[in-house]
Formats: sequence, structure tokens, C-alpha cells
Amino acid sequence: MNTVAGQRINRLIWRTRRGARELDGLLMAYAQEHVSTWSQKEMASFEELLAQPDPVLMDWFMRRTRPRDAQLKGLVADILASKRCLSSV
Repeated sequence: MNTVAGQRINRLIWRTRRGARELDGLLMAYAQEHVSTWSQKEMASFEELLAQPDPVLMDWFMRRTRPRDAQLKGLVADILASKRCLSSV
């Protein structure tokens, strides 16, 4: 991995620290597990997710609302499915 890619990944992991325990646990675990296999497009989609305000993310992850964007909708579903897999271990 080159330095630029490594820096981008480090920044992305850092941005998963939201200050809300629920979001930190979901986002940090998901990113650390998957980031090394992401394409540029997948990484950009995750960065777009992280650009959302915490209340919006909480609503999505608590299933009170859903993202309008299809990519974000799929990403939220994948994160929630990954959480279920982790909690059953």
C-alpha cells in the first residue's frame, strides 16, 4: 500500500470515531474489517456515509429512516448485517 492510500485509510478510520458509542462501535468495527479490500468507489461511498450528521446516521442505523441514495442504502444494510454477524460470535 502506498503512503497516500495509507493516509486516506487512516483518516477514514479516524473519522469513524463519532463520539456516540453506538456509531463508534458500528462504523469503526465495519471499517477496520473491510477497508483493506475496498475499491476506490467503495471507499468514496463510505466517506460519503461519514459526511452525514450523527442524528441522520442514528436514524438510519436504528431503522427509523432510510437513505434516499441507493449506494448509501446498500452500505447501511451491509453494516447492519455485519453487526449481526459480529454479535452472534
